[in-house]
Amino acid sequence: MRSPEPAPIAIFAYNRPDRLHSMLRSLMRCEGFHDASITVFIDGPKDDRDAKNVAAVCSLVSNLGLDNVTSKISETNRGLRTSIYSGVTEIIRRHGRVIVLEDDLVLSRTALNYFNAALQYYANNDQVWSVAGYIYDAPPLRGSTKSIILPFTHPWGWATWERAWTHFSLSNSPQPEVLESRAFRTAFDMGGLYPFTKQLENSIQGRVNSWYIHWYYTIFQHRGLSIFPPNRLIENLGLNRGSHGGALNPQSLLVERPPLLNIVPEFDTAVDINYPAIDALRNCRELRVQRFIARAGSAKRNLMPSKRR
Repeated sequence: MRSPEPAPIAIFAYNRPDRLHSMLRSLMRCEGFHDASITVFIDGPKDDRDAKNVAAVCSLVSNLGLDNVTSKISETNRGLRTSIYSGVTEIIRRHGRVIVLEDDLVLSRTALNYFNAALQYYANNDQVWSVAGYIYDAPPLRGSTKSIILPFTHPWGWATWERAWTHFSLSNSPQPEVLESRAFRTAFDMGGLYPFTKQLENSIQGRVNSWYIHWYYTIFQHRGLSIFPPNRLIENLGLNRGSHGGALNPQSLLVERPPLLNIVPEFDTAVDINYPAIDALRNCRELRVQRFIARAGSAKRNLMPSKRR
């Protein structure tokens, strides 16, 4: 039987030609790269200071000389939130599925095989809403060769299907009384895994400009699940710059990066949440650091005036 066509890839870039260059180099080393249709969505500059770097990003993509890579350049600055929503929606409507990458990621050589295999394996399983390529480094999970099923998702390299994305809108949020409920907060934060509720609250109030937290809320709302590898197939090298990074972000100083996984983990027909994996993630060093960073960021943002949408 003929194998299905590889999923199209949407890459979102802005003003970091150095990061995009590193990401594209890793992507071109991936097995299956030349069979993929790739669109690079480039956001327009915010001001004259950004214009030079955005122009360098455009030049980098245009000079690749690859038939399977095209670019779409915005005339205005839309921001990552709007860029991802509109770009993913565009690709999904044409192809029914998509692999989503940002310019600060580096991929394992087997990452595309993993995404395409998972997209095919779970294509008709309505319980599964996304495929994540990144997972926090939890020592008890490192030696496993099996994928992990969890009730949340991650934005650093992911994939989804039209059947899931069609439920999503950037304004999708719980009612105020639900957001303030202790039971909701416990469930949405997965018992202290990460302060997702605070991130959602900050987005609703306009203190952050997030697409991801509303996507996670949509998955949570529909009791959806995500497929994760036991060890990351993707690394994020842009935590000290970009939309959600900062020069003082301690992630790179306090957390070691494990080697990227170079196999495609096994998938299971039984779609059961891996609760021991959640315990391992909750207690791992990386998530302890991430929780600290998130809470410090929220405390800083709480000093800002609300910009309710």
